[in-house]
Parts: sequence; C-alpha cells; structure tokens
Amino acid sequence: MILAALAADAAPGKNFRNFRRISDNPDLEILELWDDQDNPYTLTIPASIAGVAEQAQLMQGLRAIAKVQDELPFEIPSIVGSSSDGEGNTAAVMTMVAGQAPDLSRYAPGAFSQTFASAMAAIHKLDPAVVRDFGLVELDATAVLQSKVQELDKAAATGKVPAKLLSRWEEALEDVGLFRFHTTVIHGAISQDSVYVEGQSVVALSDFSHLSISDPAEDLKYLAGGALPSTFEDALLHYKSNRENADENIQQRAQLYSELELATWLTHCLAVGEEKAISDAEAMLADLAEQLDAGSLRSLRAASFIGLGAAAVTATAVMNTSPAEPELEAEEPEPELEAEEMPEAPVQDLGESSLDELF
Repeated sequence: MILAALAADAAPGKNFRNFRRISDNPDLEILELWDDQDNPYTLTIPASIAGVAEQAQLMQGLRAIAKVQDELPFEIPSIVGSSSDGEGNTAAVMTMVAGQAPDLSRYAPGAFSQTFASAMAAIHKLDPAVVRDFGLVELDATAVLQSKVQELDKAAATGKVPAKLLSRWEEALEDVGLFRFHTTVIHGAISQDSVYVEGQSVVALSDFSHLSISDPAEDLKYLAGGALPSTFEDALLHYKSNRENADENIQQRAQLYSELELATWLTHCLAVGEEKAISDAEAMLADLAEQLDAGSLRSLRAASFIGLGAAAVTATAVMNTSPAEPELEAEEPEPELEAEEMPEAPVQDLGESSLDELF
C-alpha cells in the first residue's frame, strides 16, 4: 500500500486500481500497476545501496533513449513521474510496454530473427552522442577485451569450470584479430526479460539501465546462446543487411560472450551461496563442454581476412626494421590470386602483433 501511495503521488491524475508486487530483484522494490483504463505501469524504488545506483542508471538510460525514440522500430518505456519516500529514496513510475516474453526455442528463421536484427541494428546505428550527453558508460575495444579477460580469470579461479572450456576461451581472447571492431551504442541487457514480442515479431524493448557505448556483439549473445543455429544465422544475415559496416567477427564474439556468461553466472552463484543455482550453472557448463567434445559449438576463430590484415601489420613492422637488401632487377609481377586462392595466414602470426599496433 505504501508503494501504491508513492505511485499515486508520482503520477497525479492516474487512478490506479490493480497492483502486483514483483520480488525478483533484491535491490529494487517493483510494483506493477493498472489504471482504470487498464493501462499498465511499473513503479520502482531502491531497496539497497546497489539499488540506488541501478535506479539512477535506469532513469538515465530511459531519458537518453527517449531522445531518439523516433529512430527506433520498437516501443520503449517512458517515465511518467517520480516521488520520494520518507528516507529520500526516489520512486519512479514508467509505462509498461506491450508484448510477451520470447521463447527462443520456438523460433525458426523468419519474423523473429528479422525484427530482432532490425531492432539491434537500429540501436547500433544511433549517434554515440546519445550516450555521451548523459554521461553513460563508454568502453573502447581494448577495455572490452580487458573486461572479458577479467571474467575469464574469475571463472578459472573457481576451479569449477571445465579446463577445455577455459582453454577455448583463453585462445579466443588471445586472438587479437577477433577484437578489431568499432564500438557502438548498445542496449547492454538484452535477455528474455527485456525483449517483447507479439506473435513472432519484436515489438518492444525495456531495461535500458545498461545503455552504453561498447561492443555490439554484447546485444547478440542472447541469440547466440539460446536460439536455434539457423535462427541466429538468419538474424546475422538481416543484421548485416541493416548495418553494412558491421565487422566480420561479430558472430564469433557473440558466441564467446554467451559462453563466458555461463561461467560468470556460476561465479555469481558461488559468491552468494545459492546451492541450487550453483548446481544448475555447473550442469550448463558441463553440457557446453560436451557440445565442444562433439564438435557442435561454433568456431571462435577470427575471420581469415582479419588474420591476414594482422599478419600484414606484423610483416610491415618487420620490413621496416630489417637491414636494407641490395636492389634487384625488377621482375614481371606475379598475377594476383583470386579471393578463394588466397592462402590463410597462420594463426600464430597474430601473436606477434601488440594491442597498440592493432588498435
């Protein structure tokens, strides 16, 4: 009733009739409300110190994305109003978006993969000033790579992640060519809880608390980890048609991030001591290791032309520091190889390039 009173104070003129408390976030008190016209709303208020920061990030994200709502092919929540309780905590009332949570296991290539791709591409093509003007997080490619290395280190320290998975991820993180990309605006929290569908089409997104500038692959890991392989491939095809300058390794990084997320979830469960969740996380990692043994996991190796580009940087550096050779008579140039005849650069050559050379 206290939350309902705060909602009425935050949204004067709204006549709220029905209420439902949501208890899945220990850091935020969440109340779903419906007015006398049956329009749905959500009230949130911090329940902890961490919740204060989460609420502030959510509000900033919503204010930022509202500035470009006309550029987005989906609905977003809007802030209706705010109020404060007796302890100075800010309660915010927002509209609830239409639609239902998606079930990735049911979607073949088609409407879902295409509308999801269009939604992600629209976000990734936004002007970065949208994020910068509101002081939200911005990471460059080097910082993204460092954050993933830290995730791997924490997962390895648990001693509960199969060694073959750790080796797979370590090899991917050492492949510098994989992390040659331009950062974009990203949603940052794409999941079953933030994507809404009607039929099989994505119609709305919520939870903009992680709106930032970072790796666009972050927003694709949800599909990489949960969708049918053909559905993920179809989404990538339409994503690249909507965003032509997408890098060629975005699929590999999305796959890597989706796998690492399982290890990060295990790390979290161990930290809070949730035995059932720990057991579930271990089972998911064991299943992932079995898929690796069966050869059914997607490759994390950088696209070959990226490897050639990295090798070219190394070769140029070596040539610039090598002693001058005597001049030779000019010879007729060899005919250029067709793209399919181009030899692939050895993977080990990538290790010779430093981050400074490649970024």
